[in-house]
Amino acid sequence: MDLATFETRTGLWPHMQFTDVEYDVCSAGIEIYAIDVSRQTKSKLFICRVTSEQQAAALTAQFKEWLPKLKLKKRKVALNLARMACDKSYPANPKFQDRSDMRRNTTRL
Repeated sequence: MDLATFETRTGLWPHMQFTDVEYDVCSAGIEIYAIDVSRQTKSKLFICRVTSEQQAAALTAQFKEWLPKLKLKKRKVALNLARMACDKSYPANPKFQDRSDMRRNTTRL
């Protein structure tokens, strides 16, 4: 699995803050999960299934390295969206004056 696929998989749940990766041994093989413990409950997102514990350990280590990068990228995107929202709420030119309301309030003689 590459970084883009991992980002897509974890990005489908933007409200979750994945902080760890772990694997569990089950009857079908070894399953790797991204973990969210930011709330009162522990949420697990299934990432993939592998056949050997060595492969699971290697992938888990790789995914743990990617989590901070994805978190930083998510913060930058949120910051840029916030900046764009602020920029849209104020005029681009600080000397700009909206005079549309002045036209409505003037009376003609």
